[in-house]
Amino acid sequence: MRPWYAVARALVKVGLRLGFELQGEGAERVPEGGLLLVSNHASYLDPLAVGSVARREIYYLARRSLFRGRMAELLTSVNTIPTAREHPEPAALRKILDLLSEGQGVLIFPEGTRSADGKLQPAKSGAGFLAAQAQVPILPVRVFGSFEALSRSARFPSLTPIRVVIGSPYQPRQMKEDETKKEYYRSLAEEMMRQIGSLQ
Repeated sequence: MRPWYAVARALVKVGLRLGFELQGEGAERVPEGGLLLVSNHASYLDPLAVGSVARREIYYLARRSLFRGRMAELLTSVNTIPTAREHPEPAALRKILDLLSEGQGVLIFPEGTRSADGKLQPAKSGAGFLAAQAQVPILPVRVFGSFEALSRSARFPSLTPIRVVIGSPYQPRQMKEDETKKEYYRSLAEEMMRQIGSLQ
């Protein structure tokens, strides 16, 4: 873990523990090597919470509109990749695949955007496409409490406890002979949400 990333992660972790009583479970199940972390998404706090609990340096996605001035420098320095809001651009997809092939961990949200009600939403096929192309282990993660702490409609955060549960990594299945690529990608994405939903 690079020194600056370690410092930033430690500061965020302290802040989340003080403000939201952050707790994490299953951090010991985070493997080394190329890894696609997949999590539910209900709040801006989710990537911060997952990154604080994971015991390794990981990369994140954020919408391109956030990359302005000093904010762009800060986000880039902590491994954040700019992309379109719901559909990653070709350059971002290539960057993610390159990172995974280099043995890095990348966090994505299969739902594509924050949930409006805190409940799990259907996955976007793009998540399945990434999994199919990368063929690296997939690590399901579920964040509890972040919607209550800072929903997409909230103007201010609520000091509600946040808990991050990390599941067990699994390998994406291979494509069947009788299915199309579209069906294959959709199936992989749906499996991600099933794995996330099984975490308690």
